[in-house]
Amino acid sequence: MAFLSFVALILASGSVLYVLSFYNEQNTEPFDCAVVFGAAVWPGGNPSHALADRTNTAIDRYEVGQVHCLIFSGADSAYDRHEVDVMRDIAEEREIDMTDIRFDYRGDNTRQTIENLNPEYSYLFISNDFHLARINLLARQAGLNDVGLYRSDYQRGRYTRETFFVFREVAAFWYYAFVTQ
Repeated sequence: MAFLSFVALILASGSVLYVLSFYNEQNTEPFDCAVVFGAAVWPGGNPSHALADRTNTAIDRYEVGQVHCLIFSGADSAYDRHEVDVMRDIAEEREIDMTDIRFDYRGDNTRQTIENLNPEYSYLFISNDFHLARINLLARQAGLNDVGLYRSDYQRGRYTRETFFVFREVAAFWYYAFVTQ
């Protein structure tokens, strides 16, 4: 029993370290499009900090010319505003040319967002640092090779529930790596 506990501890620790190993990803190579993964919408249709951080970081990459288009992908929210529409509002506030944005209303989760992409293009995936390990795994499983990762900036500081998010990502990584294969 002690051996199994030790193995479980090693696997859990290694998984957390693997997720954390993506925390500094900020690829600076040029890509066709930046993909913004959806996040929560708060009451009143307001973006959560994660959604605002991801969207604004992608727009920053667009404005410096690292990407030539933006792909906003997300799901319906509980507050009568689709995540994609909230991202669009942020882009409009920043006066981004709407013809350079693609709207993916069918990106209900990370895997679906990646599966909805055209493999003929190159992509810079933008999300929170704790989410990047799973994105990387799913992109490789989908056969996307010309991709980069970029962690979103934390414009209002780190999140209070970040520890939960890291452990959720560890569980999701194991699920996508071994259960859904």
